[in-house]
Amino acid sequence: MNHFEIYKNMDDGVQAIYRSRLLTEILLSLNEGSRKLSQLREITESTSQAIIPKLRKLEADHLIETKEHEYFLTSAGKIVASGIADSFVTFWTINKFKHFWLRHYLEEIPSPLLKEIGCLYESEVFRDKGTKVLNVYNNQFVKAGLLFLTLAGINFLIC
Repeated sequence: MNHFEIYKNMDDGVQAIYRSRLLTEILLSLNEGSRKLSQLREITESTSQAIIPKLRKLEADHLIETKEHEYFLTSAGKIVASGIADSFVTFWTINKFKHFWLRHYLEEIPSPLLKEIGCLYESEVFRDKGTKVLNVYNNQFVKAGLLFLTLAGINFLIC
């Protein structure tokens, strides 16, 4: 079964997580640790009336549990919340470096590495500013009576 078939066969519960801002924010918040209802209200900037039905749905789906007025992820909830967090980090990384991804040949990157693209979310892409970084050495070689050439990105030292 391919990914699209799996998606089509999923019940509405999983699809609803991505469609609902509150469900997503609750899972992402609980992925960082247990929370009380008041904390979830503050984090999601929502009312109890909006949050409580979402919490009940997540409980019915066995993704969260409550103990002593605190909500926390079940084992299955941790897997789902982690996957959601990873997908958002991946989307954010792709969007952040869109200019890079659109201009580079990525087909030869192994699939396991492509799945880890989200790990690059704190990285930076350095662009060529047209500075000839070897000019310092060229000047030294000219003074020494040597010629240093750069042809098609390959450096040559001619004595």
